[in-house]
Amino acid sequence: MKNKIKIVYMAALAIIAWFALCLQFYISIAQFLSTGRTLAGAIVHLLSYYTIQNNILVALSVTLLLLAPASAWGKFFSRSSVITAIAVYITIVCLVYQIILRPQHTPVGLFKLADELLHSLDPAMFVLFWLIFIPKTKLPWAKAINWLLYPLLYCFYVLIRGAISGYYPYSFIDGNKLSYEQIFINSVFLLFAFLNVGLLFIGISRLTQKNSLLARSLYHTSL
Repeated sequence: MKNKIKIVYMAALAIIAWFALCLQFYISIAQFLSTGRTLAGAIVHLLSYYTIQNNILVALSVTLLLLAPASAWGKFFSRSSVITAIAVYITIVCLVYQIILRPQHTPVGLFKLADELLHSLDPAMFVLFWLIFIPKTKLPWAKAINWLLYPLLYCFYVLIRGAISGYYPYSFIDGNKLSYEQIFINSVFLLFAFLNVGLLFIGISRLTQKNSLLARSLYHTSL
């Protein structure tokens, strides 16, 4: 029964995540093309958003775990450290949007729908998927530091691309409006948030695994 619920939940999450991504690409590319941008330029622009990258990870990981768990990529995404890292990254997507970005703009229509799906519903559903359906292991605490590599590389990418193109996707690392000193401070705070959220997820995973082992031990003892 639980396996059927898991399959239905994964299918729903995959469909919603891919729908949100397709919707965002469709409406954004149409808007970019109307201003004279090229299709390739529009796609690169969208893929430069941390939100888009991590929602792709969510959609791709759940789809592969559902449809091709025995494949090389399916096995990769089934690793506890990988699926937990994605949970950390998508949680940051949600938190940064709710705390920092939401007050800065008010999208309407389909843009609002895509925003809510990508920043609120997808993260919540994926974290719930991780909590309920992913087997927990005793992850090393140092994994939280390893997981900082991706957001750190992303910051460098945004700054280099921004210096060349003049466009920065997020206000807290906007080289047109902020000094590099302020961007550095903001980035340190952001990486600190990544570290703490990573430690939180590792703590939950270790505690859950410990309780699971204890429950099994008590069950066998009672027999």
